[in-house]
Amino acid sequence: MHIRKLAIVFLTSLLTACASPTACFNLSVAHLNDTHSHLAPVAAHLTIDGVKTTAELGGFARLKTAIDAMRAEDPHLLLLHAGDAVQGTLYFTLFGGLVEFDFLNMLEPDAFVLGNHEFDRGTVVIPGWIDRSRFPWVSANIDFSAEPAIAPLVRPYIIKEIRGEKVAIIGVTTETTPETTTSVGKAVFRDAAESVRREVEKLTAMGINKIILLSHLGYLQDRIIASTVPGIDMIIGGHSHTLLGDRNKLAAIGLVPEDSYPTELETTDGTKVLIQQAWKWGQMLGRIDVTFSPDGHLVSYRSRPVIPVGRTFIRNGEAIPPGTPQYQEIISALNKTQTAGIVDEDPSVAKALVPYTKQLEHFRREIVAVAADDIVIGLNSGPGPLAADSMLAALPGAELSIVNYGGVRRDLLAGSISVGDVLEIMPFANTLVLVDLTGAELKQALEEGIDYLVTKYGAYSKKMPYLGGAVMTVRPTAAKGSRVAKLAIKNSDGVYLPLQTGKMYRTVVNAFVAGGGDGFATIKNATGFRSDTGIIDSDAFHDYLKKAGTVSNPTEERITVIPAQ
Repeated sequence: MHIRKLAIVFLTSLLTACASPTACFNLSVAHLNDTHSHLAPVAAHLTIDGVKTTAELGGFARLKTAIDAMRAEDPHLLLLHAGDAVQGTLYFTLFGGLVEFDFLNMLEPDAFVLGNHEFDRGTVVIPGWIDRSRFPWVSANIDFSAEPAIAPLVRPYIIKEIRGEKVAIIGVTTETTPETTTSVGKAVFRDAAESVRREVEKLTAMGINKIILLSHLGYLQDRIIASTVPGIDMIIGGHSHTLLGDRNKLAAIGLVPEDSYPTELETTDGTKVLIQQAWKWGQMLGRIDVTFSPDGHLVSYRSRPVIPVGRTFIRNGEAIPPGTPQYQEIISALNKTQTAGIVDEDPSVAKALVPYTKQLEHFRREIVAVAADDIVIGLNSGPGPLAADSMLAALPGAELSIVNYGGVRRDLLAGSISVGDVLEIMPFANTLVLVDLTGAELKQALEEGIDYLVTKYGAYSKKMPYLGGAVMTVRPTAAKGSRVAKLAIKNSDGVYLPLQTGKMYRTVVNAFVAGGGDGFATIKNATGFRSDTGIIDSDAFHDYLKKAGTVSNPTEERITVIPAQ
């Protein structure tokens, strides 16, 4: 294991702002966020010297090894999880959230903040999840007064005593949760900034001057909180799946961070605030060591996040043998990042996961539904329109859905539909993303998606994005930007009304489209409301098919193609 090579030497000169090293207080914090049921490693695609390379990142067995190494350095290490432990893989689909918290217990976190996806099975299951957890759950802005089974189990903050010093950890959860999950029951979500300000003032009055905000708000809102709410020393964030790090160093493996790790800001009183987030799915383990002066001010810090990587690498479908020049090239690229490195799996955690993984393999053979006839990909047929409808069913607050043509990979033949069939149709494990688009933006986005397909396949291929809750007429041979002749959106009464360019439409797309994939640049750049729901597209499709029981080839003419004159 090469994790120790990732450490940056902590020079004693960093302590010069203190009268002596013993007058300072040193705190080490490791953190995770948005692990989203990714108990097993994730097959990630890296780019090394221009060559696509598949590597295993994360997995709870590797995280355990990395955390144990950090605790060997500092037994007082704090481990924090910034929410969304569930929803995202078949482990959640099959086991309903129980396994995730058992494996989190193995990592021994000190605190966990509720994310929006902790509500994906409603509020009924939350007390059981908390009881199963050997760590406290926190959130200062969720009022559970009307949920008596949960209210006594969730605290606004906890106080940890470390080497004689008190460190407070406040939790806060995104206020958009009611709009992006199944049901929050009778829970009420209060204003995040005001809730945090209230708890900071309370803790400061108690004489506590080292305060961590454990946030499931997203990176942009964390920046706002950091700049406007004094008294916070660092924010450990989640929700937005933000990769932070050194852009120049991570370029060695083709990763592009959004900002530095940590992001350093100043609040209204001029004091320093550090913001950290650890990407997503356990593919990164955050780590920061901070030094406080006796009056509780940040004096210095060193950042040591880790991207835990497995020992197997694949290029062009073939494993790269260890010891070969190609293998050494990959290891050299990992080392250049000073973040990514080989981390071996903890044997006990890996062994504990095996029975569940075996059950998942059996689950893949489970019958979900029955196809009454052949469901063959076409302009308005095949699994595409069904997938678009499944996205709307998963997120009732959305008005329409868009699925990129390449997001649906195969037909469904008449007969039984298995979980394996579902995963082959939608194999990319894209999360569903809610985006608010003006009518003008929506039309422009569809123009872009159509232009991408016309450029790739030609104007006569009749390959189009799939729509749910909308219909359009297209002239593929028209000039770029003017191919969508008509566009209408279905209202709550089931009536298609002409698009209004100034109206805002809540749209659900997959994460690939939300990131501008297949030409959808306008969706990527839209500045309105946006929320990655964490729901996997294939899970939504699975649930939709299961509820339907029997499905037929779609016949609604959602897209009408006008041939060349």
